Amino acid sequence: MRLTRLPSLIVMVAAFALGLAACGGDDGGEEADQISEAIETSVLTTDPADCTRLQTQRFAEQVNFSTGEEAIADCEEDVADTSNDPDQVDVSEIEADGDTATADVTFTGGVFDGSTLTVALVKENDQWKLDEITDIPTLDLESFQESFTSQLESEGEIPPQVSECIAGEINSASEEQVKSSILGGTEQDLVGLFDVCIS
Repeated sequence: MRLTRLPSLIVMVAAFALGLAACGGDDGGEEADQISEAIETSVLTTDPADCTRLQTQRFAEQVNFSTGEEAIADCEEDVADTSNDPDQVDVSEIEADGDTATADVTFTGGVFDGSTLTVALVKENDQWKLDEITDIPTLDLESFQESFTSQLESEGEIPPQVSECIAGEINSASEEQVKSSILGGTEQDLVGLFDVCIS
């Protein structure tokens, strides 16, 4: 059995790009303000155009677990979904070097509640864009597992026995396995967490 769309984790991870309400930040001046603004706007937006204006192709592919035009289409389809948005994020540790930058984003609420993700950004034509999730220094595994399972149950698009199996595999996954699947950004990485349920 092959799942042509895995909405639960795709939407939850895409929520990082499309559902943050950034606050806090670095006092590093105008460049840091622009970086924070790029993160904030990309996540608060419901405009499908921001899938390319504020994200690189690489970022769209990583968070949507798809490639090419499909990754952009997935982003454009999911951009209006705010169901997994955090209540708040804190953007910190902003470091810019020419046309590249990194920032740490710590979440309150949402699927990454209690977790911190490190994001790389690039500047293209004077616009900062999210380019890649490069690290997950802190992952609240229990919160992630609970959110994933809850979202999976609410989707109702997967047969109940498969949904139960996937939830069980996610709940037994280690922190490193979950981190690897998110950072890998491919469908194979994602499905690797629960391939026994759909093979």
